[in-house]
Amino acid sequence: MFRRSHRARLLLVGTIASTVLASACGGDDVPTSDGGSERDAGGRDDGGLNPDAGPDSDSGTHSDAGSDSRSDAGLDPSRPVFVYVGQTNGDLVVHALEGDTLVERSRTRTGNLPSFLAPSADGRFLYVVHEGASEVAALAVTPGTGAVSVIDREATGGGPTHVETDGRFVFTANYGGGSVSVFPLEADGTLRPASATLRSGSETHQVVVDRAREHLYVPSKGEDLVAQYTLGADGPAPSDPPTVGTRRGSGPRHLALDPSQTHAYVIHESDRTVTVHDVNGDGTLGDSRQRVDTLPDGAPASGSTAEILVHPSGRFVYGSNRGHDSVVVFRIEGDGTLTLVEHERTRGNHPRSMTLTPDGTRLIVANLHSDDVQVFVVDGATGALEHRTTLRTSAGPFFVGAFAIAAE
Repeated sequence: MFRRSHRARLLLVGTIASTVLASACGGDDVPTSDGGSERDAGGRDDGGLNPDAGPDSDSGTHSDAGSDSRSDAGLDPSRPVFVYVGQTNGDLVVHALEGDTLVERSRTRTGNLPSFLAPSADGRFLYVVHEGASEVAALAVTPGTGAVSVIDREATGGGPTHVETDGRFVFTANYGGGSVSVFPLEADGTLRPASATLRSGSETHQVVVDRAREHLYVPSKGEDLVAQYTLGADGPAPSDPPTVGTRRGSGPRHLALDPSQTHAYVIHESDRTVTVHDVNGDGTLGDSRQRVDTLPDGAPASGSTAEILVHPSGRFVYGSNRGHDSVVVFRIEGDGTLTLVEHERTRGNHPRSMTLTPDGTRLIVANLHSDDVQVFVVDGATGALEHRTTLRTSAGPFFVGAFAIAAE
């Protein structure tokens, strides 16, 4: 069952798609025309990193959640977990995690640059934004195998970079449009045309729904704020206050809530920091009460951050540094503040995306500019990371996500 919207589509011609993507990503993550990816110029400083060898030092496979934060369904042992890698050539590749090794199970060409995915709560559907086509697609997931097929598409605002669902609506963060598109969901997993467009701020980069599905948080990198909405049967409405500001020029990119939903952690792309915010009783965020650097002392103040994750235990926070090519690990203290644990090298170039398995035992990093995905074991006591295997990809890995899908 495939239903294509009759709304206007962007032509998927290479020149136009490249222009749209360059606008959407600000040139930061733009793939080259042959499906590969541009490399960062200049060398890297590895000060403060664990002294392990480089990208090719570990033997691993060379065959080609975040998790759903709104429910604990991902911990159901009857539901298999698959790792999805969205590549710059348009392939969405499904892998099984066998021990510490990623093994390809299937691949589907879903659209122009699958840049983020979000699962339905029951694991029967995935929703993907295609940044190069300015669209969102609904994917049916084959129970037990994780394989996907496109069942619907809808146009979004310019350059969508993130997608989320609360079970009633699908929300897309439209970086190029500075907006959030709201799509009502049908019972069969397909999408209705957008019912609303929220002006959330320039360079909108992410949409986050809380566990209770009552609040929506939207970081605006261009305006140094997080927009806040209350969710209802008719969709989002601005909260009071409608935004919480961040330091000028910090560039808030992504936000993660702890499992208790009492603290929010915002990673700032431009100044390479993480801020800690209390979540008030009405779901709004308080002002920042701690700011910590993502780079080690003595490292050059260059590069940018990308992803932030909270461990399912609520004890650790992980952030990725592009340029420094590391994952910073923090311990969450009793009051929600952060204490540095370590910096771990990502064994590749430009860690744009990363994910934790639903059980929190593995952290998986996608290095966009070196065409590889790295698997780390998480120390449950300290949060520290230990590298295990390397997967070489056939094109730049733009996104990686580990999801529990429906069982057979």
